[in-house]
Amino acid sequence: MKWIDLTPPEFRAAVRDCGLCVLPVGSLERHGEHGYFGTDGVIAETLAVKAAELEPAVVFPVWWFGQVHEASCFEGAINFPPEMLISMLRQLLNQIAKNGFRKICILNAHGGNHHWLQFFDMALLDEPRDYTLYLLDPRSGLNKQEKEKIAAVWETEPNHGAESETSISMAGAPGRVRLEQQPFAEPIRPMNRMEHLPGVSSGLWWYADYPENVTGCPSLASQEKGQAVMEVEIHAIARVLRTIKQDTVLPALREEFYRKSCRPLKPTAEDQRR
Repeated sequence: MKWIDLTPPEFRAAVRDCGLCVLPVGSLERHGEHGYFGTDGVIAETLAVKAAELEPAVVFPVWWFGQVHEASCFEGAINFPPEMLISMLRQLLNQIAKNGFRKICILNAHGGNHHWLQFFDMALLDEPRDYTLYLLDPRSGLNKQEKEKIAAVWETEPNHGAESETSISMAGAPGRVRLEQQPFAEPIRPMNRMEHLPGVSSGLWWYADYPENVTGCPSLASQEKGQAVMEVEIHAIARVLRTIKQDTVLPALREEFYRKSCRPLKPTAEDQRR
């Protein structure tokens, strides 16, 4: 159920009966010349809403403003400073919790958010909070059979703006992708412009490989492929949501961690002599 569609009595019942809010997270960025800017957010929201139909949860409106520093040079990208991203997301989660949710699941569909959200989650440990946060991406809950089923759909390796993501974005928003606008020779391979720096990391690594922010073979994409994969992912996400709702271990660990964080340090021998 969507947060924005609920009336106050329905909202109170949802908080009481399921207690879980799912926050779809995406970005606004370039996906080649053929993809629409909202690809990641549309995918995240579609998966969240469909999964919540199978396993009841309240789905917050998609949070578009993910980390896109590596693609901020392109038109259509919306990118904020990291301190603003952290502050905004922390406040949003606090507001969701203020409305009664003690479990919040972030469903992220933008690869550029992955490490940033992990850091954000770790940083939240510095201050006590009254909710438990769970991070999830569309593939993290897949079992072996589901992974094999999805792999059988793709003709090429899944990647950004390629056959896989383009197909899923077609299923999430039929008619919005423009494959006829894909001008680059396929397959679009990495340019390896940092191969002279083995072992070196740089924020420019993605741009060094893919200066058009698109990979692989987008022309192999189809709405039918995307729908087939989405169906598998939706059931896997619903299964994870059910597990989250039943989980008692992570909330207990959170409480234990904060109790230790607030515990006075044991006095040293020098302190005792004083």
